[in-house]
Amino acid sequence: MPEIVIHNLDGRALPQRRARGSAEPVDARLLRTIAAALPTDFPPVSALGVETALEAMADATKAAIAADLDCFIGWCVVEKRPPFPADPEDLVRYLRHLEAEGRKPATLSRRMATLASAHRLVGIGEKDGMPTDHPMVRNALRANRRRQGAVQRQAAPLRYGGALDAHGEVKGFTISALLGACGNDPQGLRDAALVSLGYDAGLRVSELTAADVDHLEPQADGSGLLAIPRSKTDQEGSGSWAWLSAETMRRVQAWLVQSGIENGPLFRRVGIDRRRARPAVPPQAYHVIPGNTRRWQERLRGAPAMQAQVTYTIGETSLTRQGVCAIYRRIALAAADAGLVELSGAKLFDAIAALSTHSLRVGLTQDLFAAGEDGAGIALTLRWSSPATALRYGRKLAVRSNAASRVLGQVRG
Repeated sequence: MPEIVIHNLDGRALPQRRARGSAEPVDARLLRTIAAALPTDFPPVSALGVETALEAMADATKAAIAADLDCFIGWCVVEKRPPFPADPEDLVRYLRHLEAEGRKPATLSRRMATLASAHRLVGIGEKDGMPTDHPMVRNALRANRRRQGAVQRQAAPLRYGGALDAHGEVKGFTISALLGACGNDPQGLRDAALVSLGYDAGLRVSELTAADVDHLEPQADGSGLLAIPRSKTDQEGSGSWAWLSAETMRRVQAWLVQSGIENGPLFRRVGIDRRRARPAVPPQAYHVIPGNTRRWQERLRGAPAMQAQVTYTIGETSLTRQGVCAIYRRIALAAADAGLVELSGAKLFDAIAALSTHSLRVGLTQDLFAAGEDGAGIALTLRWSSPATALRYGRKLAVRSNAASRVLGQVRG
């Protein structure tokens, strides 16, 4: 049995690959991108107006605007057309270009909303109307939805399975299978707590990576509450709470005890250093040691045997979005290797690739619909912006709890 060592870095992050340069602040990136789109003779823009507009936006929104605007500017350069102020006919041509590239209707709508926000930021459209609101542009969007359909591709759901799968309808990966694939080492305990808590609370990945030890509030019955100070639909930070099962609280406690974390980010990187066992090296005479042998001093003195050792190092910073997604997929592969799912070959790898940071949230939404909960209650519980958003993820399962199924189910049997 290899020796296990756990290190908690006091105030120091795990060693990481050196960055080539510091990341550009999102405000600076957005302003640089907008400046590249403006004509040279554009009149002065209110600095205070821009400043207050940026303060009202979330960083993710500003990053999305900058990325979408970069794409539009690139198209304008190729087509030799001025980006700002955008011409409605150019916007229609841009939409057709995006459709030809295979972009979805939701992407086209988002690009127009992005351009509207960027125009509004510099005061374009306040008097003469926004170019993205021109009837020609709205008709182009409607025509695209009619041709392509408005159904959006959603993240592959990770439903609970097990006791919640009364109809035996859940196939492929489940929360139960993933939990069964988590080991008892520090990495496995963290992974189990991450999956269990993320599912119970229906967390977005931004909420999951922001979870803090101080946000946990154990309850007398063994369950717990998780404070969510801010979320995608709560940019002003009013805050909300999510319920955690007793099983999840036990998994979280096991992770905290093993890792030694007392405060700060709840889910962190776990570095693993594995060293193989090495037999004893007897002392050797100097004249029999080859001249080009590495570590010849050790062979001259000899070295004692070393047993296998595994060192776990707990980082100080929270996991990233990419790190969370990689954890889900790694556990899914371990579940398949352990025979906990009935998938193989191309279907297995397609199912793993379809998992995303949104899969737990979609899975809980579908489980709640399958249990007969209504869209309004689910939207409130999972902090969806509206019941329509929740229904989009559980459209088929919601049929079981709609008015027709409740009434006619009693009358017609």
